[in-house]
Amino acid sequence: MLDRWLQENYLEIQQWAKNITKGDELSVDLAHYAVEQLLHYKKLDELIVNESYQEGSIRGWLLATMRNSWFGNKSEFSRYYKLHRADIGSRKRNMSPEKFSALLEQQKQDQYDYYKDEVIELILEILDEMDKTRERLWYMSRLFRMWLETPNFSKLSRETGIPRTSISQAVEECREYILQQLKQKGIDNV
Repeated sequence: MLDRWLQENYLEIQQWAKNITKGDELSVDLAHYAVEQLLHYKKLDELIVNESYQEGSIRGWLLATMRNSWFGNKSEFSRYYKLHRADIGSRKRNMSPEKFSALLEQQKQDQYDYYKDEVIELILEILDEMDKTRERLWYMSRLFRMWLETPNFSKLSRETGIPRTSISQAVEECREYILQQLKQKGIDNV
C-alpha cells in the first residue's frame, strides 16, 4: 500500500519540498531524505493504518519532516546536505558557470610566476653542479636538499646522526653559495 501511495504522490512530494525550500536545488534531496526517513520510521505501521482511516497522515508526517529538516539548523539533513554544499555560491549566482570558469582560468594564468620558476630551475642546476664537484660542495648540497624536505635542524640531526650545528652551518653556506652563483648569472633580487 505504501509503495503505491509513494509512486502515485511522488511528483507531489517533490513539489512540497520545492515549496518548503523556495525552489532551492536541494529540494529533490530533501524529498528523498523525507521518504527515506518515512521508510525507517519505527511507527510506520501505525501511520499506514491511520492513512486508511484518516486521509493525510502520511502527507502530514512527510511535510513536518521536510519542514523540520530544512529549517532546523541541527537536523541531520542540514548538517549533511545544506551546510556541506559543494557549490558555495548556489544561493545567489551573479554569473554563469562558464563565465566563472573562464575567470578562474584567467586568474590562474595571471598569477603564475614564470620568473620564480626560472630561478628555481637555476637553483636546481646549481645544486646538481655542486653534487658533481668537490667534497665540501657535495656535502652542503646533500644537507641542503635534505633540509628542504625536512626543514627542522634538530629532526634532521636525529635522522642523520650529524650534529645540528654542522647541518645549520652547511645549509647556510649552501644558501650563500647559491646566492653567489645566481648573482654571477645576473639574478640579484632573490
